Amino acid sequence: MMLSGCGTAPAESSAEPSEMSEINVVSKEETSFVAFPKGISTYSKNKLQYTDGTISVIFTDEFYISNEDYKPKNGVYLQNTDGTATLLIETVEDNPVTNEEMLAYLYETYPYSEISALENNDIVSWYIVTDKAGNNIITFQRIQTTGSGYRQICLNCRQADKDKYQKIFNAISFS
Repeated sequence: MMLSGCGTAPAESSAEPSEMSEINVVSKEETSFVAFPKGISTYSKNKLQYTDGTISVIFTDEFYISNEDYKPKNGVYLQNTDGTATLLIETVEDNPVTNEEMLAYLYETYPYSEISALENNDIVSWYIVTDKAGNNIITFQRIQTTGSGYRQICLNCRQADKDKYQKIFNAISFS
């Protein structure tokens, strides 16, 4: 499947069949177009970008299907094609929060998580939560605090897929 652009079919001969020693059968290539959710565009090969005026994030093109389970007020909630992982990109405008306050909140809410503050002031964490069906889900989270709240990137996946999606998450960035 092509995510953008279009395929072209090979050129057909204009000669009449009676003039040809062989008749070539030409099959047309299938062309697929994907309608991205609002705010998403192609960034580069295998990369997409989400921008809405309050947040801009570059991420893998694995996530391009809108997930209707949650509708962020400012952002987008996406899933991969088989529904085994989701990506939330969101701006939360609530109260101003400092990095220290956000770190304290995360430590209190997710005491068994790994949390760190990066040199660029992003807060990165991962933790395990249990969904309604009793499955363990890994949540990778990147947060930037702002004067009116925070921006976040959350990637959720099955616990068995942690290594795969941790690499994907580490390549996702605010732009």
